[in-house]
Amino acid sequence: MLDGECNPDRPPLPRDAGTHRATSVDFPVCVVLPAGGTGERTGLQTPKQFWSFLERPLISYTIDAFERVSWIQDVVVVVAKENLDQMSGIVQRFGHRKVRVVTGGSTRHRSIYNGVQALAEDRPEVVIIHDAVRPFVEEDFLSKITLAAKEHGAAGAIRPLVSTVIATTSEGFLDHSLERAKYRASETPQGFTYEVISQAYQRSSESDLEFGTECLHLALQHCHINAKLIPGPPTLWKVTYRWDLAAAGSIIKGGSRFCTFVQ
Repeated sequence: MLDGECNPDRPPLPRDAGTHRATSVDFPVCVVLPAGGTGERTGLQTPKQFWSFLERPLISYTIDAFERVSWIQDVVVVVAKENLDQMSGIVQRFGHRKVRVVTGGSTRHRSIYNGVQALAEDRPEVVIIHDAVRPFVEEDFLSKITLAAKEHGAAGAIRPLVSTVIATTSEGFLDHSLERAKYRASETPQGFTYEVISQAYQRSSESDLEFGTECLHLALQHCHINAKLIPGPPTLWKVTYRWDLAAAGSIIKGGSRFCTFVQ
């Protein structure tokens, strides 16, 4: 673990981000941040988690959102091998005091599994899994996810679908569509008891680890844990495309409320 004092010169998070008072969490909680993405969908050479605003990378804002929460003990950041030095430099430069950096795998699930394994000695009561490129996460919602995960074994954020989901034929024609009102988008943060997420990954097949993306499904499939689903706020927003970077920069630079940009 890398220790250090919080740098008072780094820019603050936007107003209301990570500052709400929440129901007390009085048990050990750690975080796994998968940050091995290549930035392919943004069309940028630099992975989006390392894209900078105000001379500070996006992932640093996400880490800071968790470090501001007093009841979170450690944040395990999982990065590709070629980005280990860069990530360690970010931790040192911006004074992140709760962070451990570990090497990721070839897929999202393999990377998260590495992060969970890094917590084997700590064995926290709850593990929160969160995308490194969702910097606007608030303490009150983290508390809801954490407490629900302890009670039910697993919990996850959901949001309404904004577009209808369709299936296509191999020739590129419409096959069928889903009734949008019946479905929700799975978001992060997600929370699990350590036993559930650890066992879920231990029991996963090579196919699960290679092609899967949903941790809640692993808990259901391998541990028979039906996750509690909690509607999340609009701030659970993932930087995915090039235009998202501009919006994130505007929020961070202006300290504006997220709802100014999203309807």
